[in-house]
Amino acid sequence: MEHLTGIIYNIQRMSTEDGPGLRSTIFLKGCPLRCLWCSNPESQSFLPQLLVFENLCSGCGRCAAVCPHMAVTAKNGRYNRDVNLCRDCGACASVCPAGARVMSGAEMRVEEAMRVVRKDELFYRNSGGGVTFGGGEPVCGGEFFFALLEACRNEGYHVCVDTCGCCPAEQFSRVPALADLILFDCKHMDPEAHRRLTGRGNRLILDNLREALNSGVPLRVRMPLVPGANDSEENIIALAALLRDFGRDEVDVLPYHAFGSGKYGALRRELPPFQSYGPGKLEETLAGFARHGLKAVLPSEAFGA
Repeated sequence: MEHLTGIIYNIQRMSTEDGPGLRSTIFLKGCPLRCLWCSNPESQSFLPQLLVFENLCSGCGRCAAVCPHMAVTAKNGRYNRDVNLCRDCGACASVCPAGARVMSGAEMRVEEAMRVVRKDELFYRNSGGGVTFGGGEPVCGGEFFFALLEACRNEGYHVCVDTCGCCPAEQFSRVPALADLILFDCKHMDPEAHRRLTGRGNRLILDNLREALNSGVPLRVRMPLVPGANDSEENIIALAALLRDFGRDEVDVLPYHAFGSGKYGALRRELPPFQSYGPGKLEETLAGFARHGLKAVLPSEAFGA
């Protein structure tokens, strides 16, 4: 299985909010959803992508000199790209001295990823941590993803899978047997609202969530909380009803933030049409969970960080 390859866009070391203890989080590229609030838009495509941070451009022109597709554009001494000509080959990124041009995603073998993971083995052991798989949607990584899971289990690491559940049921059904913990994002309970906000309905997602809840594997339901999108009383009531059926009264809430806004510009995409919560508004929204019997847990509280 070590010969299998997949596209990984980041391996974040020393993470504290993607599961218990200190962790390495492996982010696999590609997601079937197109959430309007996505903070990692570079995770959506299944292929490597070029990001151009024009504000960092030093104007040296090296990118234009090496681009094989004549896709580099110049304006006011800075260089960007023509997205209609760019093929995301990465030639320009390899010569950019300012870090203004960055490739997101690289093909890796299982053993290559494991070499990074092993660097922090001592921290996993001492903190009760391990390895988390995120995305995109990691399960869509197919056999590469499952080979990574098995490699981590074989080395005794605690394995966590952070999923949106939008993946084939036959693939998702393999996850509980390999994961020590599942973090499951539940974005909206109404199928039409879910389709409007993410590009897809939620029937498959909720079916996979129910299977995970029935599996007996430790699981935390997480809700990206987005002002005016999914924080309505009706949506909270519907989520509470679903969790009540499984004897649960807790949900991790991930309040929307605009930290990823720079990546939209770097991909030449429009910014999400949302603003972060103010303190008073967030407290008011969290109180709505309590009214319906749900304890809302913030990221800083979920794993004792």
